[in-house]
Amino acid sequence: MAVTEAGYYVGVDIGGTFTDLVAVDAEGRSHRAKAPTTPDGYTKGIVEGLTRLAQVAGTDPADLMAGTRLFINGTTIVTNVIAELKGRRVGVVTTRGFGDTLDIARSARTNDLDLHTQTPPPRLVHRSDIVEVDERVDFSGRALVPLDEEQLRAAAERLVANGCDAIAICFLWSFVNPAHERRARELVAEAHPDVFLSVSSDVFPVAREYERLVTTVFNAFASKGATEYVSQLEDELRRLGCAVEPALMQSVGGVLSPQEAREQPIQLIESGPVGGVVGARALAAELGLEDVITADMGGTSFDTALIKDGELTVVHRAEIGKFATGLSMIDISIIGAGGGSIFWIDERGAPRVGPHSAGAVPGPACYGQGGTEPTVTDAAVAAGLIDPRYFLGGQMQLDGDAAIRAVQDRIATPLEQDLDTALHGLYRITVEQMAGAVRAISIQKGHDPREFTMLGYGGASGLFLPLICRSLGIREVIVPANAAVFSAYGLLFADAVRSFVQTVNFIVPAGPLEPVNGALAELAEKARGSLILRGFPADDIEMVFEGDLQFAGQAFEVTVPLPAGELSEEHRGELVAGFLAEYERRYGPGTAWEGFPVLMLNARVTAIGPVPRPRFAAASSNGGAPAEAEAGRRELLEVESGERITAPVYRGERLGPGAEIAGPALLEDVDTTIYVPPGARMRVDEYRNYRVSV
Repeated sequence: MAVTEAGYYVGVDIGGTFTDLVAVDAEGRSHRAKAPTTPDGYTKGIVEGLTRLAQVAGTDPADLMAGTRLFINGTTIVTNVIAELKGRRVGVVTTRGFGDTLDIARSARTNDLDLHTQTPPPRLVHRSDIVEVDERVDFSGRALVPLDEEQLRAAAERLVANGCDAIAICFLWSFVNPAHERRARELVAEAHPDVFLSVSSDVFPVAREYERLVTTVFNAFASKGATEYVSQLEDELRRLGCAVEPALMQSVGGVLSPQEAREQPIQLIESGPVGGVVGARALAAELGLEDVITADMGGTSFDTALIKDGELTVVHRAEIGKFATGLSMIDISIIGAGGGSIFWIDERGAPRVGPHSAGAVPGPACYGQGGTEPTVTDAAVAAGLIDPRYFLGGQMQLDGDAAIRAVQDRIATPLEQDLDTALHGLYRITVEQMAGAVRAISIQKGHDPREFTMLGYGGASGLFLPLICRSLGIREVIVPANAAVFSAYGLLFADAVRSFVQTVNFIVPAGPLEPVNGALAELAEKARGSLILRGFPADDIEMVFEGDLQFAGQAFEVTVPLPAGELSEEHRGELVAGFLAEYERRYGPGTAWEGFPVLMLNARVTAIGPVPRPRFAAASSNGGAPAEAEAGRRELLEVESGERITAPVYRGERLGPGAEIAGPALLEDVDTTIYVPPGARMRVDEYRNYRVSV
């Protein structure tokens, strides 16, 4: 196919098992490909995937790259570094007397397995790599003790001699007055230009020293893998003749330039899953849906998020593993229950799933690459839900016998069960674990999942989501035709987003307005200016103002919208009323303390720059009725009852818009399989989405 004048929109999502690629042309036609993820050099998997993608699109890689108008990448690099705690050796320079902040953390920590004991958080930085220096700024920003520059230089020398190739600088109250941190940055950069510097007043200039320090350290910790990868990606695309600079998805739902990603790599955490949620919002809007729960089941995890009134749900001060941070992220619940997640038996003799994964290498046992541990994919193959001869549309042949052996040897035999009993139990465990993740982002946050539609994607999702919906009372699940690469597709609907936050400590009913208005104006100028610098016209930039509010003395905040521009006396009552309403929506009627002082801890301004995006294309009328799409019948384990049945199998590409099938049945598309349970119905809509009413 020839490159159109408008060119291609290309999205690439690097997952734990596969790298997914999508190219959409000017008419909205989507082309997709998969390649194995290559952890020893992620760009190798991208190059292989681009070659396959060009072949699917009917062109060659050079023409594909030359005609690319937009290239967006979501990557797991930072996520993996943080999850595995395998990053740079980071040194910390902090205020005298505060060297133990990382160890003290948030005081009491419970042990997940024994509630009677406490465990410290994992160690991010060796204690010998934390150096205290004389300096002190008070809460008002007044310098009480000047920065001792000789101590600072000696601290940097010591850390570099220890082998630290990144240094995090975090001083007390620097978010009020960053002068000491900025001077420290100048001195260290001058003496050690090759050391990566992460400075808290740049990364997260907000109150709460522990969260600020963790975020600053994480930024340094993840920098090596991220900066090297981003540079390699730029070089590789340039070599391939890509016409545009790549953009990278950030955790808050917008894209960054390569330079911005190198400066603050922590913003790339969870960038792949975020792409799927952004795409889900765009597809939901096209379908006229405002309240949607997303569910992404890929190779290593099950990720779920909530879209309410057409808006993404953002969490501030996000928790990452055992760490409290200052990061703002799309609120995604992630558990280790993907296609590659391993089933195992714990010390109580109970079967469990995840969080460990077989990954891309060796992968599930059925991949035939030496894996012997039973995974979710192996269970689906052994249950007859996946045809070993039609995996990825027949591009990859699976070893069904190896899947059965893995489940039999590692689960069924140790539990003294027959194969079907073990498979039935494993399937129910997986479904309930994923349903629990959906409850966490809905019921536990004040939302009734029965009022939402589920939009599911990821190659394995169609086998589980109908049963999850039944468990939660959700009436319909929508699985896009490109479900297996939907996170890559969703990247193409992301705008450029720059968000800046500052602590203001504004007593809403009575505090002076001038300081908070000054902070909002400064944040707005910074946010808007960052996008103008990237070439966005000022008139096209949308500005969003928010405040983090709490009852005075509380430990946590609730984020509420602020009016654009300056706050006035008339806005005080509106802000308090909005805070009380959101507080009670989240925590229940009667929980708000009316009449008690309300504090705005932080002000936040976000600038949104529109990025060109593809359009949704209605499906052609090609395809027929279910009778024409039936590819035979197959024996499978009916996973709700645990009984063996024979069910029809349909080829998705042969079904036309409007076609309906009744369960029990299997629908096999090129890179996904959907299980339609007994009593459910599935129809194909005008965009070739598969809509299952459960």
